[in-house]
Amino acid sequence: MNDAGIPESEGEAVDEIVKVAGPIGGMWVAHNSHGICGSGFANLVTFARFREELHDRTGRPAARADGLPDDLYDRIERSFNTGRRDELTFDLRGSTPFQRSVWEASLLIPPGETTTYGMLAKAIHRPNAVRAVGTALGANPIPVLIPCHRVKRSDGDFGGYAFGLPIKERLLEREEVRAVA
Repeated sequence: MNDAGIPESEGEAVDEIVKVAGPIGGMWVAHNSHGICGSGFANLVTFARFREELHDRTGRPAARADGLPDDLYDRIERSFNTGRRDELTFDLRGSTPFQRSVWEASLLIPPGETTTYGMLAKAIHRPNAVRAVGTALGANPIPVLIPCHRVKRSDGDFGGYAFGLPIKERLLEREEVRAVA
């Protein structure tokens, strides 16, 4: 067992990568038997680069697959349509307990709403770790599905986003419209 209590087998299967229609364009989604282990914007990163970065982060091999299992596809599709992530399972092996706490707290931010880095730091009982929260959000391996884009600076500014502020703005605008509907 690893430090997260997840059994590890010697002949672990290859992570599978699929391209899906995301909320603002194509997305790479990587998954395995433990859950979703990566995502990225297909218009910003090639398949080869996404697979390389996934391998560098996890140490596991990855390969392109024809499609997602039907149940996973349906759950991802619902999450894109509703903004809710409670039906998704994530494989966060290799991350630190602090990173996991930040990412898990970001999953609790309701669709169409935002919070601040400071409020997220308070939510994980680390009120002085505002910068560390920002760093953890910047290292989010599963963007959009783990909604780090829902976090802003305390002055209301969008703050940073690994994929650029225009994408963060579009994601938030889309969620706000869907939340009102």
